[in-house]
Amino acid sequence: MYKRIFLSLLIVQAVFSLPYSSSEDTVYEYENLPENEKEDEYRVLSTPRFLSTPQTLLVNEGETIRLPCKVDRLEGFVMLWKKNKDIITVGDQIIDKSVRLEKTSNGNSIVIGPATTEDEADYTCQISAYKPTEITHSVKIRVAPVIMISPEAVLVVTEGSPAHISCSVVSGSPTPQVTWRRRERKMPGGEEEVVGNILHFPEVTRHHAGHYLCQADNGFGPTPVTKEIKLEVHHAPKVEQLDTELYTGLHLEEEIVCTVHSSPRAQVTWTKDGQTLENNSPDLVFGQEANKHSLTLKKISADTFGKYTCEAKNEFGMDRSSIEVSGKAEPAVFTSADISLYPDSYTLAWTAESKSDISTFLVQFKESRSSKWTSMEVTATRSPNRSWQGTALLSHLQSAAQYEAKVSAKNDFGYSEPKHVFNFATKGAVPYHQPSVSGSSTLTSLPVLFITLLVSLRKCL
Repeated sequence: MYKRIFLSLLIVQAVFSLPYSSSEDTVYEYENLPENEKEDEYRVLSTPRFLSTPQTLLVNEGETIRLPCKVDRLEGFVMLWKKNKDIITVGDQIIDKSVRLEKTSNGNSIVIGPATTEDEADYTCQISAYKPTEITHSVKIRVAPVIMISPEAVLVVTEGSPAHISCSVVSGSPTPQVTWRRRERKMPGGEEEVVGNILHFPEVTRHHAGHYLCQADNGFGPTPVTKEIKLEVHHAPKVEQLDTELYTGLHLEEEIVCTVHSSPRAQVTWTKDGQTLENNSPDLVFGQEANKHSLTLKKISADTFGKYTCEAKNEFGMDRSSIEVSGKAEPAVFTSADISLYPDSYTLAWTAESKSDISTFLVQFKESRSSKWTSMEVTATRSPNRSWQGTALLSHLQSAAQYEAKVSAKNDFGYSEPKHVFNFATKGAVPYHQPSVSGSSTLTSLPVLFITLLVSLRKCL
């Protein structure tokens, strides 16, 4: 009751302090003033003009709100503030103790803070003129998002099953935008992020596994509010394919690395020619780093050669991959052109890598339509880059015909397997498009020189 009486008295005081009584008295007094006082009296009677402009503010919860109200002249008038329809200050008197006043010349500012949701309102600054005039500041309070993920922390599913994750906005104003990201990887569909509260995969594979981040953003802070869930997909092991062969030599050391994808973790074993390898051999070193399992073969001997298999097994299944460790030479890489300069002969050129010396090459060739191979041996020549090379002049060929050739290299461990069949043609035939084989398009200097010399010789004859 006392507060209401006090407020009423303040308002009455403000009203009686107005420089007006009635419009009739005002005209009468003005007309009876001496000429030199009429200008001053007119200035007193004029309504103050606002220098501050209305504002619409979006303020983070917890921050300070500062609303200005300044006029060109306040003398003789009273300034009051209202929150929506409630008066909160009159002149220098504060009615609502949650606000503070900062005086300025010809006005003031109300200060509110730390801001809460209850401070969201329209704040009106009013001047007690004969015709009250006012400006209004609109304040909205932005509240940080609060989110909840369901299920929490970890979701475990079996490969082939659906996965459903939701991210609910518990609170936050304005309503935040919700997006999903996957930590350190793109989303399974290739997107950087997916918009929406629900994350649903109808049929998961191991590639769906990972840490998913629900992010809610309404601009409250520099970064979105984030919660994380781990999607764990249980599946049978998948062993990445090993190279089919590892070419090595005596007294060398080699490492075989087997990459295993498995959830839950798989038990990995190594075998050689079907026999399980034990970890007590001085010539073998077993290692593991994350999902990479390694087998190091120390000091290679003839007994080391054989087929090594990496086998991974868990409760959902098993997978394996094998590699042949061999002391033989690597497959020959053909370096000659695929069409001859002559109708009845062709110079075949190739190189081969080997960890032990190559003594000879076995060359086999035939016309494409024939089933009979013609064989010849060629002495190997060591090149400066520690590989071996060879050339063979194939004569008595049919004109404008397609041919096939293959080469095996012989070292201390026997002949290598001819992995690639090379196709060539004599002059006049349509060139054969070679299969893509690494290094097959490289033309070494020695075969080119050999062919050039052969062409020059024939011209001289």
